[in-house]
Amino acid sequence: MNAHDEVKKHLPEKWEDFLRILINRLSKTSPSLPTVRCLTRKTLVGVFRDVEKELGLPSTFPTGIKILNALISMGLATQIPVEETVKSAPSNEFYLMGFQGSHKREIDPLELLQAFSQEGIICYLSALGHLELTTQVPVHHHIAIPTRKRAALIKGPLETVPSLDPSEETPKRSKLGTRIFSYEGIPYYSTKRVISSIPGIKERVLSPWSTIRMTTIEQTLLDTLQYPYQCGGPEVVFEAWQTARDRYEEEALLEDLKSIGLPPLIRRLGAVYHLLNYMPSKCLGAFLKEKRDQFFTQSENPPIPLLRGLTFSQLDSYWNVLVP
Repeated sequence: MNAHDEVKKHLPEKWEDFLRILINRLSKTSPSLPTVRCLTRKTLVGVFRDVEKELGLPSTFPTGIKILNALISMGLATQIPVEETVKSAPSNEFYLMGFQGSHKREIDPLELLQAFSQEGIICYLSALGHLELTTQVPVHHHIAIPTRKRAALIKGPLETVPSLDPSEETPKRSKLGTRIFSYEGIPYYSTKRVISSIPGIKERVLSPWSTIRMTTIEQTLLDTLQYPYQCGGPEVVFEAWQTARDRYEEEALLEDLKSIGLPPLIRRLGAVYHLLNYMPSKCLGAFLKEKRDQFFTQSENPPIPLLRGLTFSQLDSYWNVLVP
């Protein structure tokens, strides 16, 4: 009797039915499971429960951990060796499922990010790298956990607008976010972002088993102005804007800008166009001029840096923005 037969001998009744439906569930992506090859223990246990309910299995059926151990023993699941995790956190324990030969393909860092939060949005330097807007090899990865809670915003040109991202603080206290784990020496971070502040999201297919949710080119470019640290720093930011010049759609950029509605971001976009000698489209140009006129009719209009949290010495007097 081989090892596989030995494992099967101790499996519960209805196991074959359970395994058949489980394999079917994890054979293709879905809106609720964009990645079905790399999964956290927490996600897997949830899938196990759904299959048990579908089959009407009794409460005596093995627990999620026992099911997972059986899959590992059968060679159908392998733990992914991530580092620096909280051992008690099931969302930081990753498994590579071995159905239909999917385990033979290398793990993509973005696949791990999406597995950490199936509803999350990959952004910042991770998005810049995947979209080929920078030659910088990612030194960290980010996923945004969407929230609908939004702090009261000050409507106006002031830089004192509360952050749309609770994990982001003033420059002296700046953080990359919550460090969730490391993989092959690269740190991975999560950060909470108000869903209304990131209107530009697109689904991209990595493989038959992995679909990722990522900020669009336009949204990613706007993020570089608000979150330059997370995007890799000034050199990466300016490289991204120059690389993307013929790739982004100004109509989409304008729609995102209007949807976010953050005055400092509008001023920064206007200033980056000045700095790079870009001529905006008619619609974008008209919007920027209209907003600039509104901002400068107000009594308080202190200068702000082109990239949030950084210091520059030159002043773009038209936008009252400090630039390199």
